[in-house]
Amino acid sequence: MNLFKRQSLSTLPQLPLFSQLSDEMNRFFERDVPSLGAHWDVMAGQWQPSIDIEQKDKEYIVRADVPGVKTKDIEVSMDNGMLTIEGKRETKVEENRENYRCIERNFGTFYRSVRLPDAADAQKIRAHCHDGVLEVSVPKIPAAKQKTIEVISD
Repeated sequence: MNLFKRQSLSTLPQLPLFSQLSDEMNRFFERDVPSLGAHWDVMAGQWQPSIDIEQKDKEYIVRADVPGVKTKDIEVSMDNGMLTIEGKRETKVEENRENYRCIERNFGTFYRSVRLPDAADAQKIRAHCHDGVLEVSVPKIPAAKQKTIEVISD
């Protein structure tokens, strides 16, 4: 049983060394190995879309970064309060130089799942994808008004 929420080492404020190391590694792969930098996550087979969750008065908005993923390759579902975004992603990296040509094709599936509060209305979910960002709108069920109950003595 976990008592603490799992958190990436690079985001812990008391561990600046890990944050610095993470930044240096990212810079290395973006600068020193340019053919891998932008696509390293896909080639390593570890890609998952980043997500943001926003709570508004009448709905929850879940945004997922899915660049290069076709709308037909994305599936959104909700089951027992669990919103799931899954699909497949295919990429092609091509590099041409004098006397050198490299083509890398990669593909794989992704899966993200988020638990939403019971106030989420699964029957009215809408999903829209534009410019590589999937936006899922989950309306809230209108809350029942609080009722005060009078206590009667015997």
